[in-house]
Amino acid sequence: MPGKITEALHSWEEAGVHAKNRNNWRIVPAAIWWTIWKERNLKRTKQLEDHIYTEIRGRIKEDDISAPMRRGSYFYYTRNLEGKEYVQHCRCYVPTSGAPTSVYDTMPTGPDAPSEHIILDENVKALEHAYYSIGAFKVSPNNKLVAYAEDTKGDEIYTVYVIDAESGMLVGKPLVGAITSYLEWAGDDALVYVTMDEILRPDKVWLHELGTNQLDNSCLYHENDETFSLDLQASESKKYLFIASESKITRFVFYLDTSKPENGLVVLTSRVTGIDTSASHRGNHFFIKRRSDECFNSELLACPVENISATTVLLPHRPSIKLQDIQLFTDHLAVHERENGLPRITVYRLPAVGEPLERLQGGRAVDFVDPVYSVDPLESEFESGVLRFSYSSMRTPPSVYDYEMDTGVSVLKKIETVSHMRCYL
Repeated sequence: MPGKITEALHSWEEAGVHAKNRNNWRIVPAAIWWTIWKERNLKRTKQLEDHIYTEIRGRIKEDDISAPMRRGSYFYYTRNLEGKEYVQHCRCYVPTSGAPTSVYDTMPTGPDAPSEHIILDENVKALEHAYYSIGAFKVSPNNKLVAYAEDTKGDEIYTVYVIDAESGMLVGKPLVGAITSYLEWAGDDALVYVTMDEILRPDKVWLHELGTNQLDNSCLYHENDETFSLDLQASESKKYLFIASESKITRFVFYLDTSKPENGLVVLTSRVTGIDTSASHRGNHFFIKRRSDECFNSELLACPVENISATTVLLPHRPSIKLQDIQLFTDHLAVHERENGLPRITVYRLPAVGEPLERLQGGRAVDFVDPVYSVDPLESEFESGVLRFSYSSMRTPPSVYDYEMDTGVSVLKKIETVSHMRCYL
């Protein structure tokens, strides 16, 4: 038996070496040989393969939707259909759109509920291609347009389309080239995206104004250092975009005012070897997570937008607690940390916008029932007091919770259905 395994591995490695060069004349006979070898040697396991595949498919709830996420006047979600491989991107109007977001919000159902609107059906789009993947799906701030990045070859080089959210009609011409899935709106009329160089390193960030030719797009930044690559993300407030250039040990950040994207990028944190920074925004302050050799678990700083050199330490470095991430809201800050190997979330109520920020004290810890668990941040509504996160443990399937930050009330929004699993060992 060990000899058979070794023979199989050698054969697989040989075919894999040939496959690395698609122009190699040996690839066709190698692929044919590998297919014949596989069918002959794995024929005896065919029944088991079919059984395992059927059981795996049986554990997946195919007819399902994601936990609806409220953005302004709509609930947004994705829908899976039984027998289909891809999702539908949908939304539903919120009848009480003037009311503040609550943990008890539910998407209306029934005959009197607003109708579901399918913005984009990936199943329809995929019919035209042997491979299909969407890397980004971004709704404009006014909820009227959607920009999405589409890969139809599997090489993670994307084409960007902008469509009308209601009609699905294409708006302008697609953006083409060596585009990544890093894509964000800069207001309602402009997009910021990142392209790659010949070695597929994200190296340039561009501004595209809707209705203009792609050839007229502005290059906001070009990272010439091949040891660095670019990242792009929007602040929770959507008022700023953050462009980061990062290597293995260094990360520095620019910001872009989405109300005036034509003004270009402004340096927020400097390029200093060994210093790693990331940023977000709320009110008249930037919030900066900073890691260094001395602050190896990171510290949290804040600085006024108009005076970025005047920093205040909100959370100092703590040798036994790792600061992993933050989420900002109009009135709150959620801090994601890790202590003794376990993740935790602490929520702080912030002073009114315009008031000075001081070192954070106290805070409300989110309670979890299991002794060992996993928890991760999810997109939440900035102008609300509701934090959304995913939670799972050895006895709790992946779940989505909404957490009321002022009261500590958690409401389960979705839990994955897990069917019985057999053991083959």
